[in-house]
Amino acid sequence: MNCKKTTRNIFHHLFEASAGSHKYQNGLTLIIAGSKQYHGSLVFAAVCASRLVDLVFICTAKENFQIVKKYSPVFIVHPYSDAKKLAKKVDSILIGPGIDANKAMKKLVNEIVSRNKNKKIVLDATALRLVNPVRLHANCCVSPHAKEFTALFKLLATKENVLRAAKKFNCIVVLKGKVDYISEGKRLFCNFSGNAGMTKGGTGDTLAGLLAGLAAKNSLLLSAHVVGWLA
Repeated sequence: MNCKKTTRNIFHHLFEASAGSHKYQNGLTLIIAGSKQYHGSLVFAAVCASRLVDLVFICTAKENFQIVKKYSPVFIVHPYSDAKKLAKKVDSILIGPGIDANKAMKKLVNEIVSRNKNKKIVLDATALRLVNPVRLHANCCVSPHAKEFTALFKLLATKENVLRAAKKFNCIVVLKGKVDYISEGKRLFCNFSGNAGMTKGGTGDTLAGLLAGLAAKNSLLLSAHVVGWLA
């Protein structure tokens, strides 16, 4: 199966904030991430997203509140219980990095996805183990590596199956690897800019934050392409 190679020309299509713009006009992002054990994944994602949008709202475990606030005074930190309310106020949502794989988080992940079909949602890390794929929609982007892809879609992680899964579940799929494969269900794209440094801890969280931040004011597909080049 042939795939279309992405080029750096995609950067020319990105949203640019106007000189006369003000707060709330250049993107609002909600990040639902972190747990009592894991705070680093949340920090990586939030810091990256904050470079691209006006405001970052964070929902996390209470143990992370002070840790996260020390990294940036602009982070607006809330408990997980506020996630559904905050989801209505933002342009894009990232859910997954560092969250616990328990019943409560599984319920939250699936409710956020199914009740916010007009919001651009990025699912990564633990959220890929918790979400029911039938709840995915056209405003969802999943960014699994090979093992996560197979666990989520019950398919081998091949470029053919990236297109197949994206079409079946009406979402954008970004299969991360030496070559990134991206599809919205109609076309298959490939990006060859991967490198061995991407195996380091935190890189996936960083990319997820960038993807969610970009998606606040750009299409999910364009955002996925750009993140592929940044990786």
